[in-house]
Amino acid sequence: MSRTSQILVLTALAFSSFAAQAQKRGVPPSAVSPGRSATHSTAPASSAPAIAVAPKPPVPESAGSNPTSADSASAPAASRGNANGTPTTAMPKAAPDVPENATVITLRGLCAIADGSAEQPKDTKSCTVAISRDQFEDVLSAVSLGGQVFTSGAIRNVADTYVQNLILADAALKSGVDKDPRVQKLLELVRNRTLAEAYRHAAEEKYRTPSAEEIEKYYRANITQYEAVKTERIFIPKFNPRSPKDNGDFQKKAEAIANEMRDRAVKGESADKLQSEGVMKLGIPAPAFLPENGLRRRASFPSDVVRDVFVLKPGEVTKIESEAGGFAVYRLITKDTWTVDQVRGEIVRDIFRQKMEAAVKGVLQSVQADMNQQYFAPAVTAQPAALPVPARAKSPSSAAAGSRVQSTHSVKLPPVAPESAPSTAVAPK
Repeated sequence: MSRTSQILVLTALAFSSFAAQAQKRGVPPSAVSPGRSATHSTAPASSAPAIAVAPKPPVPESAGSNPTSADSASAPAASRGNANGTPTTAMPKAAPDVPENATVITLRGLCAIADGSAEQPKDTKSCTVAISRDQFEDVLSAVSLGGQVFTSGAIRNVADTYVQNLILADAALKSGVDKDPRVQKLLELVRNRTLAEAYRHAAEEKYRTPSAEEIEKYYRANITQYEAVKTERIFIPKFNPRSPKDNGDFQKKAEAIANEMRDRAVKGESADKLQSEGVMKLGIPAPAFLPENGLRRRASFPSDVVRDVFVLKPGEVTKIESEAGGFAVYRLITKDTWTVDQVRGEIVRDIFRQKMEAAVKGVLQSVQADMNQQYFAPAVTAQPAALPVPARAKSPSSAAAGSRVQSTHSVKLPPVAPESAPSTAVAPK
């Protein structure tokens, strides 16, 4: 291995902690960089390594969520997708005035020898290493594999850390630290960890943007999950707030009153009237209930109640539902189904999670690992691998606050289509 390669490997080891933190703070990349030149943004994807991905524009931690897409603020209109939501590739913005081959970092006193057989010069003060803008942005692109935030200050911090690590790595080679078996094993571990993360990010990009046909198919196959109902609810508490220990007789009385209220609800009496009368018969103050406003999806109901509610027809009531705090009766007012456009973002996330989980699980289960039970402690309950979610939209201010950089060797990917925010209007089923 050449001396330059050794320095870069040791630098990668020292830089790995910085990169790992950057990836944890960031979000998976998804779009081409508007901050790079046409040479970088139009390079054919077929000539790039499969694991390389294009960094996502940064999001300052202080920036709040915004339902608009980041691409609408940081890229030309062509990148925002066409009428059917399919993303289109945008032309990059003009690059900064610094040419790609211009030197942005000069290290005087550091010798970089391309040929490993050559000897280190005795007078290192005469040595100079020049790092061009293109080379440094490759470093930024590698660090941002997981979506690093790149404000101008952050870019300078990356440069300072990179320079320090280059110098220290060179000193490590001179002192023979790289010959330490522990360091060699650590380099191997860092390489494996980086490859594992790169595989995950490549899978994220592969499954991030399902086709319109796939979204429509998923919507039709799971259309009951997008039903929404408006209901009235009568709730009779099963616990006596005035005498918590007196629950046996109180619960029997509450259940009897709930049955009476249900029978009267079936006949069409007002739910508000029945609610007030029910708690008065119990002899307790009327609890403060929020009114049943708006449409509710299945996930907003208790699991043992949801089926009873969604099989109702308008005007019908459920049986007595025993919930955590009391007995409830639901009357259906209306039932509607959300349109595919209203739940498009939700569907994209569901498809993404399912495919990522299947991909990662398929790879992990293709190899069987047998542990020596005499050596290792008993296995704890296996935790599912944390799966990322498609990047949320960025606020317009976040696009202006930072700079996104694309490596020369990275795969160029189209931007993500903006996520449609559900409106309050729904299409009747």
